[in-house]
Amino acid sequence: MNCYLKKIVVVMGIITTTAFSLLSARAQQAKKVSMDIEFSSALHPAGTKLKLYREWPKRSLVDTGSLGALHRYRFHVTDSLPAVFTLESRKPFLNQTIILEKGICTITLGADSQVLVKGGILQTKLEQHLQRIKPLEKEWAAAGNQYTKAKNLEEKLIAEKENRVLAEKVQFARMAFIKNNVDNPLGEWLTHHNLYSMQQKDLQMLKGWFSLGGKKNTVSKEIEDKLQVLERNLLLGKKAPFFNLTSITGDRVTLEELIGKNKYVLIDFWASWCTPCRATNRNIAPLYKELKSKGIEVVSISVDENNDLWKKAVESDQIPWVQLISPSIKSGTVVDYHVSTLPSTFLIDQDGFVVKQNVEINDLKKLL
Repeated sequence: MNCYLKKIVVVMGIITTTAFSLLSARAQQAKKVSMDIEFSSALHPAGTKLKLYREWPKRSLVDTGSLGALHRYRFHVTDSLPAVFTLESRKPFLNQTIILEKGICTITLGADSQVLVKGGILQTKLEQHLQRIKPLEKEWAAAGNQYTKAKNLEEKLIAEKENRVLAEKVQFARMAFIKNNVDNPLGEWLTHHNLYSMQQKDLQMLKGWFSLGGKKNTVSKEIEDKLQVLERNLLLGKKAPFFNLTSITGDRVTLEELIGKNKYVLIDFWASWCTPCRATNRNIAPLYKELKSKGIEVVSISVDENNDLWKKAVESDQIPWVQLISPSIKSGTVVDYHVSTLPSTFLIDQDGFVVKQNVEINDLKKLL
């Protein structure tokens, strides 16, 4: 009798669980609602093709349409809320991010090329952020143009410094906005959208912010994946790869020889055509004498394929430390050190281990 009752209870439990699963599935389906996106343009002619993409978490084409005689078109979308979309068109080019929450979202392109977007709370927050950051991005672009137009190294160095400062300000503004929106699709979307520009320190911060809520999401996986790639290429804490290279005077120089004579060896990979590298040379030069007195040797390894340009840059920058060459970004030593950007720096101790990577000028001052 007891066994029979137990079987009934178990069966009822299975039925209850199954029913609950069905109810949950239906509840999830019920979350999908219908929304409209209306686009009107004073610049696009009638017949202009429009494409609507669902951006998050995976990009997919949702619908296409064409502007009518009144230069407007309305998309009808059924999806879960909130959701990230982009609306695209050509001639003139348009790529508008849309955060759908409920009801209708209107996008109006005026004759002055200004885009006015009206939607929910998240869309408003996004538009306000983009407006705040726009002047900085404009300055950044101008600095980039100035760098391109620079006629000599001195002008390039000035423009590169300004460009770097503005890039950091833009990145700071983006990171601050993401931090304030880690609990909604805006934070996830902007992280995903700007992941290409994130450095390791940014990724570590993002990883911490998104883990505070205790939930894993698609962007958390993307952050982890990029961190793993970066960490695989790091030599920090590992034995520095051996090298035997030709110096500017024609002598052969080995890593063992260098670490045998000094407490630390700072290796700097650079090139004559790399403006940030040339700036690094000039920043280290005033510190070199004191670094040397503390047992810290500096060694530059150029990836120049043209020896004359390499030697000319060394002379121009008045570099007093050891100059070696490993011609080409794909040469053995450069590949061994996983150098993907210039300049790349490595601080090596007397035991031949990399104790710091991507050494900044402030790091050198701390050593002193």
